[in-house]
Amino acid sequence: MSDVPDSIDGPEVPVARRPRRQFTVSNRRYRPAVRALDGLLSAGRRLGLLKLSVEDILGAARRGAGLQDWGDDAFVERLTQLVDSANRRPLTGLATFAARASFIKAVQNRLQIEAYARRHPEIADIPVQRPVFILGFPRTGTTLLQNLLSLTPGHRSLRFWELTAPVPRSEDGAKDRRKRMADAAMILRLAYFIAPEQSEIHAIGVNTAEECWPLFFNDFAVLNYDLTAGFTDFGDWLMASDMTGPYQYYRRQLQLMAHWQPTEQFLLKCPEHLWFLKALTTVFPDACIVWTHRDPVASVASYSSLASLNYRMVYGRIDPEVIGAHTRQRFHLGVQRAMEARALLGEDRFFDVGFVDLVRDPLSMVRRIRAHFDLPQPPGSQEAMAAFLANKRSDARGSHVYSAEQWGLDPAAVRAEFDDYIQRFDIHLETPR
Repeated sequence: MSDVPDSIDGPEVPVARRPRRQFTVSNRRYRPAVRALDGLLSAGRRLGLLKLSVEDILGAARRGAGLQDWGDDAFVERLTQLVDSANRRPLTGLATFAARASFIKAVQNRLQIEAYARRHPEIADIPVQRPVFILGFPRTGTTLLQNLLSLTPGHRSLRFWELTAPVPRSEDGAKDRRKRMADAAMILRLAYFIAPEQSEIHAIGVNTAEECWPLFFNDFAVLNYDLTAGFTDFGDWLMASDMTGPYQYYRRQLQLMAHWQPTEQFLLKCPEHLWFLKALTTVFPDACIVWTHRDPVASVASYSSLASLNYRMVYGRIDPEVIGAHTRQRFHLGVQRAMEARALLGEDRFFDVGFVDLVRDPLSMVRRIRAHFDLPQPPGSQEAMAAFLANKRSDARGSHVYSAEQWGLDPAAVRAEFDDYIQRFDIHLETPR
């Protein structure tokens, strides 16, 4: 498993003066090896062996899992919307294969969740008390905070291997962990083969704490397809939908995870919660919300670079200006929705974290968060965090090289558009080097 990084992302600064060839994402099209794989899969699609249809996905999932009951079928409408959106786009053969496989896997997860819940009806009574949610724009230090806060005993973050397969495969805990981690390692090997730049932007390992949006994917209520592939029609439809049901299903999955690995408090991280604060607080009325803030020029540019890896996988090529414009528009919409929701919710449940302050003194920031929400600060926690920060990571600060201009962004125009957000949270404006 040495070929799969097991590190996390840290803060980085946009670099504007480097030539394009030195940017982390400089390949706008598939590498030759990936192009060859895509050619084979595209041939299969032309022969009718590879297609996206709701009926095929549901049937294949049931046959593969050997199960029939997926519970509430409200997800089928969301799956239909997502499949229709995909079929309206010029997906490559590789992307069609990956989408079909991931859709089938999500339905299989649902089938297994229902089967597990029938065997263990006590899951419904497991409390999910005062979960801590870290949200904000991507690329604002959310992962760093999650990893530092989760070093407290009894605070549980979700690891990549369990997010991809939330249901135990065996009653033997050690055997179950090995099987699910092996499956996760296969997924990561393919991901790094397609996009090796990932390790410099946001390195993912089998056991790293990751965003919880894959649990929403099991309900096909995930904004990620909009944010990282430009499925705008699906994104618009989802943001106009009532997300209370998907958040209730998300909570049910947390209860399931707490059943096979009990925890005192979940520590969760996903920027997508920013777009759906109303539904989140409806389902989790006692949530503790940590909101990270950063100069939108830096966060939009950095995320455009990260999202471009998936755009390239989906379409076989990158159009930087399209990606930058879409990211900018979606981030602005997301923060407007979040500020409107926060005005109704009140301030007590929120704690704001400035990116620059976090980078300057992460240990002090964690102490302040713990004090604000009355979270435990056990002896030795400072030493544990210091040891974590001392670990060398492939995506350490400075590894990710990008600029606003690379993605067609005018820093002055971006800051003018986000001015109410910048003023509301007194955000430090970073100066590109």
